[in-house]
Amino acid sequence: MMAKLNAEGIYTRLTGHGIAHGSDPFDLHMIACILALAAQEAREEKTSWAAGLGLESWEMRALFMALFPSAIDLLEGVPLDPGEAPDEESALRDILWYNSAGSGTLSRLLVKIIARRCQRPNHLWQDLGFSGRFELSALMLRHYPRLAERNINDMKWKKFFYRMICSSTGFSLCVAPVCSECDDFDECFGDEDGESLLARMGNEKAMSPNEVRK
Repeated sequence: MMAKLNAEGIYTRLTGHGIAHGSDPFDLHMIACILALAAQEAREEKTSWAAGLGLESWEMRALFMALFPSAIDLLEGVPLDPGEAPDEESALRDILWYNSAGSGTLSRLLVKIIARRCQRPNHLWQDLGFSGRFELSALMLRHYPRLAERNINDMKWKKFFYRMICSSTGFSLCVAPVCSECDDFDECFGDEDGESLLARMGNEKAMSPNEVRK
């Protein structure tokens, strides 16, 4: 089933036909975006869908049963190897879990998902498949309010997370005594402009093969 759907199709399948009764619309949208992007990446990079999410196979099924039970057929025949988590990912999981506002299935799995998506190369909001940083801000306020309160200067979230990891281990990647004295201030606090990765995939779908290669 999944092999026949692109990212847009997977998002539509999840949110249009698979949702669990009574689920929160924002959480459904958020997870559907992440799942759709990770599925497309897995197809293009020839990796496992679960590897892009940091979830075990049983956790993938638990996520679907919690939010998208009628779409669980998308997991049929799909490799679900989670891959290995680097040390910094495990440390980030600990930080997120300690600061999580919830303790249910979604909260537990979201910790692992965000920690894994932080290993991707783009802005975190892009690597979550969101349409803008405002959606990431909403996620943080809802699921990690203590972290949202601590990020008072609106530092880029990946930078903020890794600064917390450094402070917990006694090691620092930053040599500036304070942010205001840093020669590369925008690296941590600058604009996070860019195109949604899901939107980009949709645009490429609409283009001809020759246009995509240019």
